[in-house]
Amino acid sequence: MPDHKNPPSASPRPSRKRQSTPPACDEPPRGRGGEDPDRHCQPPRDGDCEPGLRKVVERTWYYGERDDCRPCEPCEPPCHGGKGDGDGDCGARPGRPTRPAGTDDGRGTKGGGLTDGDINQPDRPGVWGGPRADLNLPYLFMRANPADLGARPIVNAPFWESPDIFILKGVDPAVAPRVPPQLGQSAQAGAPNTIYAHVWNFGNAAANEVLVEFYWVNPSLGIAADSVNLIAQTVTSLGPKGSARSHAIVKCPTAWVPTFVNGGHECLLVRIWDNPADLPGQPPFDAAWNRHVAQRNIHVDAPGMSAGAMGARVAGGPALTQPIVIKVGPLFGAPATVAVERVTPSAVPWLQLKTGTRGVFPAMAAPTGVPTLSAAASTGGGFPTTGAGATHTVHGDDKHVAFSTTDAAPAPGEAHVYRVTAAQDGSVFGGYTIVLMG
Repeated sequence: MPDHKNPPSASPRPSRKRQSTPPACDEPPRGRGGEDPDRHCQPPRDGDCEPGLRKVVERTWYYGERDDCRPCEPCEPPCHGGKGDGDGDCGARPGRPTRPAGTDDGRGTKGGGLTDGDINQPDRPGVWGGPRADLNLPYLFMRANPADLGARPIVNAPFWESPDIFILKGVDPAVAPRVPPQLGQSAQAGAPNTIYAHVWNFGNAAANEVLVEFYWVNPSLGIAADSVNLIAQTVTSLGPKGSARSHAIVKCPTAWVPTFVNGGHECLLVRIWDNPADLPGQPPFDAAWNRHVAQRNIHVDAPGMSAGAMGARVAGGPALTQPIVIKVGPLFGAPATVAVERVTPSAVPWLQLKTGTRGVFPAMAAPTGVPTLSAAASTGGGFPTTGAGATHTVHGDDKHVAFSTTDAAPAPGEAHVYRVTAAQDGSVFGGYTIVLMG
């Protein structure tokens, strides 16, 4: 737990409890062991020298993540304990966990430096001093889509196609380069693969102890804490926004060796957080609500796959020779609607990585069949094969469905793309994207 009576960055010198302006440029910044050689004096930005609330670490563990943060206002459908998204749409999640609500006490906009009261007052969970963007704190996140700036929740839009998770297939991290030489690769089943994460800090303060956690998950629409499998974790540091160190590529130190289940294309998940200034937040593994979490739930079936995985495709043959089993995930006592739809490759921004050129996507293959999902079956109850259709209503936890398509194999340079989604009360809580490349 952080020491609120002695916050690490409340002042440049440990003996002072007040600070109305930042330290002068001739005062070296102090780290855990004195001067931090990675930080250098820079010309002040507009407003740097104005009086204002300075860092109080971590009264804002889960709160103040948007400029318009506020407790959820009444809306339809009911908020179910969630927070508003700034547009009056709370994002219905019947029984599902959301971020804890909180309030802004306005302290950060009243001017003046830290006082003894700011430092010594009892911790009031869910209360922050102002919008996080205005406070001297880090703001860590990974993107859910190319235009993502960290605002959450993401309502009724794909959040499982993160452009910030990369794979270098068939290469062990011990010999892999610091940054991936190619983007858009897919994992090689039964072989070591190196995972990379692109991590960001949009806060006013540096994040000096960023923990980056790498996980794999069997294909699933809803991810819970009991379904993630830790691959490895590592530590990095990031500078504040506007600096040359505000984002970085981080390499997973341990190889990921996926099995041949579903062709070796399990989901990948990365979570980042800073100790102690930007803790992981809630829900712990929900990329739709937690900016610390990124998902890559994308199954890419490319030419040349071994027959032992999904079965090699031949010209004029089927696009998919074996169904893909997808877990629906925990439903928290409410039914879910699971559906599949065909989409154009340009609807999946991540596919630009496959061509290596911004704005260029694989061509859409001509539809020659129909994508379907099987009716839901219980985990451990055998392979789901009955009731093929585009939409199903699922009741109960630990259910899975099987995706199939009767489309013919795409031609070279073309792709079939399908999205499988799960929703409750019209709000999407999970998804899985399937790409069949020619």
